[in-house]
Amino acid sequence: MHRYLFPLSLLLVVLLLSACSPSPEEPDPLELYYPAFNAEELPEDFDASVLPRYDINMRVDPAVRKIDGVARIHFTNRSDRPLNDLFVRLYPNLRQLEGVMRLTSIVTLPDRFATGMGSMLDDTAARITLTESLPVDESIDLEIVYSVEALKQEGYVLFGESEGILSLPYSYPMLAAQTGDPANPWRLEIPPQHGDIAITDLALHTITVTLPSDIVIAATGTELTRTETSPGWTEHVFVTGPVREWAMIMSPDYLVESGEVDGIRLNSYYLPQDEVAGRAAYKEAAAALRAYNRMFAPYPYTELDIAEAPTRHLGMEYPGLNYIGIVTYRDKSYSQEQLVAHEVSHQWWYALVGSEPFRYPWLDEGLAEHTSLLYLEYFRGENTADRLRTIWKTSADWAAANGYDNVVGQEVTAFNGINYEILVYGKSAMFFDALYKQLGHDDYLEVLQTFIKLYRFKNPTPQDFLDTVKDVSGFDASALYQQWILTAVPTPTPEPSPEPTPQAGAP
Repeated sequence: MHRYLFPLSLLLVVLLLSACSPSPEEPDPLELYYPAFNAEELPEDFDASVLPRYDINMRVDPAVRKIDGVARIHFTNRSDRPLNDLFVRLYPNLRQLEGVMRLTSIVTLPDRFATGMGSMLDDTAARITLTESLPVDESIDLEIVYSVEALKQEGYVLFGESEGILSLPYSYPMLAAQTGDPANPWRLEIPPQHGDIAITDLALHTITVTLPSDIVIAATGTELTRTETSPGWTEHVFVTGPVREWAMIMSPDYLVESGEVDGIRLNSYYLPQDEVAGRAAYKEAAAALRAYNRMFAPYPYTELDIAEAPTRHLGMEYPGLNYIGIVTYRDKSYSQEQLVAHEVSHQWWYALVGSEPFRYPWLDEGLAEHTSLLYLEYFRGENTADRLRTIWKTSADWAAANGYDNVVGQEVTAFNGINYEILVYGKSAMFFDALYKQLGHDDYLEVLQTFIKLYRFKNPTPQDFLDTVKDVSGFDASALYQQWILTAVPTPTPEPSPEPTPQAGAP
């Protein structure tokens, strides 16, 4: 028996050593995307493996405002039930965007089995019927061949061409957001004309855009390579960190002011005739970036673009990309700094701390609007900040006096084109300002810093914010919340006219 002791002992040692040896490391799902974001800003519980991943190759012909694209999408079922259908949004088909997105084919990868496909929600979504159910926590890869067409327009143009600028957000099939609710696993609302559009989950993107070589493009993420692929055509490859959507805007006429702020690449794109305003926007964005990095938390991405856009006097936010309207540059220079400060702050209130633009539009817009007041107060003084407070109050008073007041804490569909900005931006900012005055500067900033720490790359609710206020400061903000967010001046009901008094001798 003893002759087997040594070999058995040796076998035991081998087994123990093999058990202690490190197993092959799992591939890092974020490795490709690190050039676009600061990994230190991810929360400890961040699970990149479940994020959707888009690998998109598109050819854009600005002369005819057309995109031909192939989108490869990696999707994980997080709905707590097997899924027979997936949904992608075709946002260019929204009435307010006036574009056209068509899906030519959808197949699964790598086997290239064709899926079922059906249009729904006024052609703003497509139902993709799988050949077999996708189990919970399992993943699937799809390839979607698609095309997009945009119009040449005048006035406010968020999607399309105007003033020599081609704006193309929402230019790819975007997975509808998952709810996590097995009974109702998808977010399938149709956004109204006056609100933000995309209702999506965080995702990672690799986007290859081939353009005429004379076109200057600004886009979400970081450009990794730029290669001339054929005479007159150039291929641009972008990657993103975890972002809620990807957008691009372009022009053959763009000039660019570039530099570095706190290690972040900052670019301002503008038309030649608006060079003074475009250079000023660079300085204003740089000041806002420095201020918010210190007030709140470090900006999570490696690049930020400010782009002159055909959005009249308004701005628009996308991850790492902010639009500033042409009319602001040309005719409303007095409001430019505040608009830039507002839009840049959305990189914290929307891009970093997510929001529900359909359910709670006031949460990120009110925070962004009030953050612009903090900017003005810091750089321009209390008198300038008070002028913004006066604008909010005057607008809210007008809305109340004319029957346009409403409860702010509602879905975006509760508002209209007249009162949306007055209430969702201004009146909600008055709630944050009342809280600011109650807590004082330092405690208020500590609340916002803690809110970011708790909800980076997540979608908090209004109650989450109120809880953060209470936990950090000890102050119960319920009364202020009731006053500003949950209360509206009743719309006056006209009294009925009295019956005319019958004249003598009248029948």
